[in-house]
Amino acid sequence: MQTQVAEIPVVEPFPWRTLLEYFSYRLIPGVERVEAEGFIRRIGKREIAIAYDAARARLLVSADGRVKSESVAERAARLFAVDHDASAVMKDLKRDPLLRPRIASVPGMRPLGAWSPFELCVRTIIGQQVTVAAAGTLMRRLVDRCTEVTPASVIAADLANMGMPGKRVETIRNLAHAVREERVQFDLPWKGVDAALKALPGFGPWTRTYLAIRLGREPDAFPETDLGLIRAAGSASPAALLQQAERWRPWRAYAATYLWAVKIEAGVASQM
Repeated sequence: MQTQVAEIPVVEPFPWRTLLEYFSYRLIPGVERVEAEGFIRRIGKREIAIAYDAARARLLVSADGRVKSESVAERAARLFAVDHDASAVMKDLKRDPLLRPRIASVPGMRPLGAWSPFELCVRTIIGQQVTVAAAGTLMRRLVDRCTEVTPASVIAADLANMGMPGKRVETIRNLAHAVREERVQFDLPWKGVDAALKALPGFGPWTRTYLAIRLGREPDAFPETDLGLIRAAGSASPAALLQQAERWRPWRAYAATYLWAVKIEAGVASQM
């Protein structure tokens, strides 16, 4: 039986269904899932459920047992960026013909956050140079071996023969050790987190820029080498995309999110 833990006010427009749909392809399998009613998150033996009350513009957070309500509410708010004021972003970006139909279709789209920064880092490493579907499969294998995605569980787990290159496995292990030893501290300002990640093997520009968007909430971060962005923007190369993206400053992270999350079919925007 679910007991209500918190109600979290949301700044509208808040495209709940699009956020859920987009997140459903990028969650942590076996730990997180999206259902008709909303988002479900496992914490130990407990489950947290997050639904959206559109009439009152509130996220409704409930749990099937006792949890730390303040921590849960904070993580839920961070995951869905509930305080995002879309007015300035939409005003500037809707002038662009490439983004205008996407914004009209899904006003208020914003980069998703993460329930756990460490989990997102691991998920991002696994997703390097593979499809979204393949990354989900690999992430499920990791969860099966680790049960929970924490530095301690990753260090203790056997990650051999998972279908990942050995260097990528080593990157995940190095990250786990760095977090446990506090060489990476996610509660620091993003500049400090980025510097710590940059010192680790396997955290190249694309990976850190993607994390800057989701963890750092850097509004102008932009991974111009991302193949999905290059295709969605109709650009010929990373250099061409970077030049094209100049007109999206200072909101390039939001432009990237629209290009990733909302596609155009026959001139009509649709959710991805």
